[in-house]
Amino acid sequence: MKISKEVQAQARRLMRACIGADGLPDEAAVRRVAATLQERKPRNYVPLLAAFTELLRLEQARRTATVTSAVPLTGQQQAAIKARLDARHTGLEYEWNTDPSLIAGLTVKVGDNVTDASVKSRIDRLSRIS
Repeated sequence: MKISKEVQAQARRLMRACIGADGLPDEAAVRRVAATLQERKPRNYVPLLAAFTELLRLEQARRTATVTSAVPLTGQQQAAIKARLDARHTGLEYEWNTDPSLIAGLTVKVGDNVTDASVKSRIDRLSRIS
């Protein structure tokens, strides 16, 4: 579904209205906006609701840190990673995954930013050079 610039701008305004004092989307405000759109059904409300939902999805992805390691991390290791990420980002939620194919090390994904410190990626880079 193609969404016009006007609808995208409206969705951004609605999203800004839902941001609380802590800089995070307020769940109650988001629910009110969605209910109001569904109830009143303004012109182009379906694309507007789709654009608003996509902005919420992107905001949630930006606030989620996915840490994938080759072996399960201890509580102390997780706390150290959290401390470093919390120093850079606010309001993160964490997902902890294990992927033995990494061989060793870990990858950290926060929104679109990916930090890959795995042995697998280093081997892949070296194999491309040779």
